[in-house]
Amino acid sequence: MHPWIRQQTHDTVVVDAAEIKPWSPSGSARTSKDNPLSPNANGISRTSSKQPALSHPLQGGLSPAEAASAILLKDTDGSRIYGSRTVHGSGESEGTAFSPPMRNSGSPRSTGSHRGAHVEITEMVSDGDSDAVEDREERQRRLFRAAERRRIQRDQIQQNNVSSEDIEIMRSGLSNAREFIGTSELHILNGTFPDGLRGSLYLLGPGRFDIKYNVQRELEQATRMFTFDHIMDALPLLTKISFDPNAKSIVHRSRLIAKQAANRVQMEHGVTTKVPGALYLSDTNQTALSRFIPKSTHHVSPEGECCSQDIQLFVPLQGSNQTIVCTNHVGALQNIDPIDLHPRATVDLKNINSAFKGALSCPHMQYDSNTREHFTVLQDVGFRSTTYTVIAISEAQPEGYVVASFTAQASVLHSFAITQDYVIVPVYPYNVPMGGMAYRWGDSLLETLTFNHSQPVFFYVISREYRRVQCVYRAPAFFALHQINAVQEMATDSVSIDMVTYSDDTILRRLRVSYLRKPGAGFSIPAGVVRRFQLNGITMEATRYVGSRGNLSIIAPAHPLVLRNEPIELARINPIVAAQPYTYIYGLSHTERLRMQPNQQQSGATIYNCIVKLNINDTSVPPQIWSRTHCYPSEPVFVPRSDKEDDGFVLSVFFDSMRITSCLLVLDAKSFKEVMIAQLPAAIPISFGHGKFAI
Repeated sequence: MHPWIRQQTHDTVVVDAAEIKPWSPSGSARTSKDNPLSPNANGISRTSSKQPALSHPLQGGLSPAEAASAILLKDTDGSRIYGSRTVHGSGESEGTAFSPPMRNSGSPRSTGSHRGAHVEITEMVSDGDSDAVEDREERQRRLFRAAERRRIQRDQIQQNNVSSEDIEIMRSGLSNAREFIGTSELHILNGTFPDGLRGSLYLLGPGRFDIKYNVQRELEQATRMFTFDHIMDALPLLTKISFDPNAKSIVHRSRLIAKQAANRVQMEHGVTTKVPGALYLSDTNQTALSRFIPKSTHHVSPEGECCSQDIQLFVPLQGSNQTIVCTNHVGALQNIDPIDLHPRATVDLKNINSAFKGALSCPHMQYDSNTREHFTVLQDVGFRSTTYTVIAISEAQPEGYVVASFTAQASVLHSFAITQDYVIVPVYPYNVPMGGMAYRWGDSLLETLTFNHSQPVFFYVISREYRRVQCVYRAPAFFALHQINAVQEMATDSVSIDMVTYSDDTILRRLRVSYLRKPGAGFSIPAGVVRRFQLNGITMEATRYVGSRGNLSIIAPAHPLVLRNEPIELARINPIVAAQPYTYIYGLSHTERLRMQPNQQQSGATIYNCIVKLNINDTSVPPQIWSRTHCYPSEPVFVPRSDKEDDGFVLSVFFDSMRITSCLLVLDAKSFKEVMIAQLPAAIPISFGHGKFAI
């Protein structure tokens, strides 16, 4: 095997820049036996005050030439390209390059016996002419074969050579992913198998950002590239990592679950949306006439819709509750087989029940483990107002039912909250230009809705028992993507909702692929902080609300309280304390910002580069942090080990921008120390996606 090749998994080759030594005829090369994730390994040392973690994969680290030696190279047509050397799968040995053109010995006549001097002149002239013709033809054949070999070499180099721009994209963690439909056992790099961990981790995130398509010109065929320019618009990759404590094995598989949608992009040279606002912030590359083309073909296959925003486990769908459902923000549910991840079908919520009306939906469904009900919220955006419909689906009622409806302004609703008795829907302040006309003609949601800082946020409290709006609370303008928990206090007749909040929706508008791949000077992602909103006296406020016939001018305020000043996003808790009082949250953050003093101005930061554990009940307890240089983790998922709140494991997948690969991370939730790191077969893109754990 070529000495530069350090590790090969399936058809993925990882080349380590630290092990490169000029190739010698003897084939000797320096190899490293150090653990790539040991504290002293190249580029993977633990973060310290002397060597801070980078806030973006492209800031510092390797030069393009050094990074070129650490990229993942693909198999093509049975040939593996190792740097500039080629190993053919048919007949050639490893480490050999293209064979040089064999020097031909000349005309066949040159191998015959020498003619004597007595040969007649006429015969010599005739033979000389024949030799000249054959020599010329042979030279032409040799030249043709040599030219053909050079053409093949050039095509393969162009196909497999990676430009400096491609290297930057790959190091950013936002390049196309590869699927591994078959199972493969993961190799543990650090630590040991987590004792007692059983079940499967399901991760949903972006899988394909760039799709090539062909444009037929008059005299040639050109290739163009379509790019989904928002991280939430990219076509999804679904990953499953299973833990078997008996065999002490970890098995991985993954699948791109929107192949039909990708094929449609190639055929249509862009995206044709089925409803307004189907994208967050991407150019469709379509003309205005495409809006009049019927869009009924989106669900012709189970993989025809981009459902990339959240995972819900075991939703009773199509006669079975043994399903994984992937969701998006336009009312589509993708039914996934939990074993091999193949998509079974994609259905619209409106097709489950005719009472489910609205083109927009909340991608984060809420689940009540006591009643086994799955809740979500639909929005039907009109020209003058928007109707919100809260719906529920359960095993007892798989066809679903409407919990309640109300009218409010249109909003970008990514998540909401539930308690034992209530559903709480926050409506953020947005304007819809031109009385809804902009929305009707818009493909990108964030281009048709504008945030209004002068208007309040309204919390609609809906009774699950009486199936109506009980009361409404207001708070100064803010924006949130994710709820953390909601707790109902019976003694005080109140509800507290904990959320990661921002001053406006800039966080959504900054999650553009073009920004994150090449962040310019001054670019940063806003820092979210944990706030609690207290909704007091619900019964009394319900009486006032009903008596005023829904007059919003007399509604009570929701009292905000900052729980922690440390920035955090994608915050999770132990699922056993959902809808109950709790202490700890786990999420992603930036090491640079965590080191700052409370009165310091927030520094610029992009990709989240650490996992943080916060105690929300005691601010004197410092945050616990996990980080590694050049590593960028995904949303942490908590797996309980007992009934104690912080007894369990925290699971995440981090992207290593130094080696352009990904690893599975398991932390002890209490001590926040590494239990295990395992190598994945290929890189998983950095994402704003989500995960669920099923036993």
